[in-house]
Amino acid sequence: MILKLKKGLIGIEKQQKNKMKFIKPKIIISKCLEFEACRYDGQIINNQYIEKLKKFIDFNPICPEVEIGMGIPRDTIRIIENKEKRMLYQPETNKDYSNNMDLFSKNYLKKIEDIDGFILKANSPSCGVNSAKIYPKKNDVPPYKRGNGFFANHIVSMFPNHPIEEEKRLNNSILREHFYTAIFTLADFKTVSNFNTLYKYHAKHKYLFMAHNQTLMRKMGNIAANKNNETIEKIKKKYYNSLLLLLSKKARYPSNINTQMHVMGYFKKLISAKEKKHFLETLGLYRNKRTPASAVNSILYSWIFRFENEYLMKQSFFNPFPYELIQKQESRFD
Repeated sequence: MILKLKKGLIGIEKQQKNKMKFIKPKIIISKCLEFEACRYDGQIINNQYIEKLKKFIDFNPICPEVEIGMGIPRDTIRIIENKEKRMLYQPETNKDYSNNMDLFSKNYLKKIEDIDGFILKANSPSCGVNSAKIYPKKNDVPPYKRGNGFFANHIVSMFPNHPIEEEKRLNNSILREHFYTAIFTLADFKTVSNFNTLYKYHAKHKYLFMAHNQTLMRKMGNIAANKNNETIEKIKKKYYNSLLLLLSKKARYPSNINTQMHVMGYFKKLISAKEKKHFLETLGLYRNKRTPASAVNSILYSWIFRFENEYLMKQSFFNPFPYELIQKQESRFD
């Protein structure tokens, strides 16, 4: 069975390579991650996932500290936060970089267009997302909580519901695949230029949307239907905001099961009783968290090509991002 599945996977990869085309997501990334030795200690951070992503993503590297005139290497900075104010403070020099960082962040981010997501440096006082150490005062005291860095705080405020990840969280396969799914789905929205392309986009991602949030999927379908005869620009904005909200949370396994059952419905009159029994048994294992969703999807995907269902071949639910980005030991089809 394993050998047959692995052989099938090779075929699936070839099919995706031949049929699936992906728009490159536009991602803002902390420059010290794989791009330049610009950390406070003059080092660069290597990351296998970011290195692999370079082929598939249009990266825009930025180092907020360097942009506001801090050197490489440089004395460390920290966030001071109390009832009085929030400060980006450099203990060695007694300098306050708060205004400089706030001004840079606002000016830089307001010029950004068509951005699909962010990959930021964990624990950084500028870029950390809920991970930057926050101190109660300037004195030599321990941090009392963690939160957003100065630059990251502006990103969260100005780009609500956009995909944001830290490089360390990419080590988690579930978080990583959710991030990849979100950024490539958002990038694909750039193909929408009129109502016809919007309908095609919605149809292509129907089952992916269903797996994330069926209520929002229906709402987006109603938006695309444009019953009030609004302009494509207004409809795109409404649809996009709902899309961001839908992709802001991971698909949960009950929704995945519902989606998988919908897809199975296309083949219930075409498959044998034994095949249906095997599928339902595998689905039961997934329901009980004893096998991954990819085990169920691999069965469905084999039927899609066996029965040449062109509509389902195009569904991003099965191929939300390039197969080359799947880690072999954590493959969606393992």
